[in-house]
Amino acid sequence: MIFLIVIAVLVLGFGASQYAAGRFATAMQHGRKQASPENRTGAQMVSEFLLSEGVEDVKLVPHEGVVSDYFDPSRRCLYLRRETLEGKNLAAWALALHEAAHALQTGEAKEALKWRRSCISMCRYLPTALFILAVFALVIFKMPFRTLMIGFGGACAGALLLNLGTLAVEHNANQRLRHWLNDRLGNHPDALEKLDVILNAVAIRELGDLLSSPRYFFLSALPGSSKKRPE
Repeated sequence: MIFLIVIAVLVLGFGASQYAAGRFATAMQHGRKQASPENRTGAQMVSEFLLSEGVEDVKLVPHEGVVSDYFDPSRRCLYLRRETLEGKNLAAWALALHEAAHALQTGEAKEALKWRRSCISMCRYLPTALFILAVFALVIFKMPFRTLMIGFGGACAGALLLNLGTLAVEHNANQRLRHWLNDRLGNHPDALEKLDVILNAVAIRELGDLLSSPRYFFLSALPGSSKKRPE
């Protein structure tokens, strides 16, 4: 019975991951085809937003690594791909501004953001690392397949639940941003509506990291596998 429950949880977990990844990919694909209502880049919009909120200590850093387009609350750095920094489309705006909104999360909200970053890392790296260990244990130590599957499935489910449980941090960032967007783009209701759709997809995109765990593990976790992040 436990084995069947674990299999069911794994199926549901990977299904949720696939949904989040697909929704984000679709939103970004459509957003890149939608020109922004003003001739401004993602970096310019971020600068305006942060300045309006009185935030002057955030550094914008171009970064093309496997893991990019995120805000580091410890370094107060916003790591963005060039297509996000230089893009003049709604996808670039939404992604850049959502990550910039995390800079407004201070105090307890900052600690919640740090914990979410840890939960995201678990989803990215833990499943593949455990799978490799399980295969090793199965082949070398002849451990029961059922036992290993239960352990692997439970760990994956736990990582996903932690990811799901901290999504409020992402929605809070969008909420902080929307107040500014409503004032800034009040004369462009169509753009606001489209941005809202993309922002909702951006908020859940890291749920898709569970499905992409092998890519993150082999291309960014192993020594020498990823481009060094600039300071």
